[in-house]
Amino acid sequence: MGHLLHPKCKTMNFKITIKTVIFLLLLQCIVYTEVKAQDCNAVPFMKVGAVLEYTDYNKKGKLQGTTRHETTAISPSTDGIVNAVIKATVVDNKNKDKYSTDYNVKCNNGLFSVDMLRFFDFDKLSEHNKNNLNIKIDGDVLEFPYQMKPGDDLDDGTINIKINNEDNTFTLVTLSFDVLNREIVGEEQITTPAGTYKCKKVTFDFESKFGILNIRGSGVEWYYNDVMVVRSESYNKKGKLIGYHELTKVL
Repeated sequence: MGHLLHPKCKTMNFKITIKTVIFLLLLQCIVYTEVKAQDCNAVPFMKVGAVLEYTDYNKKGKLQGTTRHETTAISPSTDGIVNAVIKATVVDNKNKDKYSTDYNVKCNNGLFSVDMLRFFDFDKLSEHNKNNLNIKIDGDVLEFPYQMKPGDDLDDGTINIKINNEDNTFTLVTLSFDVLNREIVGEEQITTPAGTYKCKKVTFDFESKFGILNIRGSGVEWYYNDVMVVRSESYNKKGKLIGYHELTKVL
């Protein structure tokens, strides 16, 4: 009997243990939340003033054009949600701006959603824009989940673009672009003039409509940090390379 602890001592030890456990659990939740919130800022383009430059090549590797993506605004983080506005500018061979437009990127606790406009051929838009035509864009967003892994399937996406006459009284032509069957097939290290990146490799099918023309094909893209395009390749329905573009500069 002399070796038994006093009942109050037992109660006190029990309460201290519970408090310690609760403290550790709260600490773990705080650390986890901070790590998740940091994922949005870890991507190079999620900073005001960041510039990603992409160069387009044809199937023979001949330079076709350059597009500059500059982050012009970042909203303050609210409940883990950060929004970015990115200005895409098509630059000609004389380094003069031909066309520019904005698209949006949202990061919700590591889940990125990117306007489908980001994946459209900006050079096509620039061709119509020079004639003072009105361009109306209606599209989905493509999602890039946090910590994507090989074997994951990703959502499809669609974008529709109407080219209207100067006073918007009628539509001259309609463009559309569908991305289908997106799948993460592996991880690869990719080297471009901008550097070397460890990327997730994503394959997909696409269907492009330009007036009465209907083009089907497939593509392969490599993403750094699960969302930043490092290289993109397009193939026709016979599996032959059409062209590609890759990241050539990061500022």
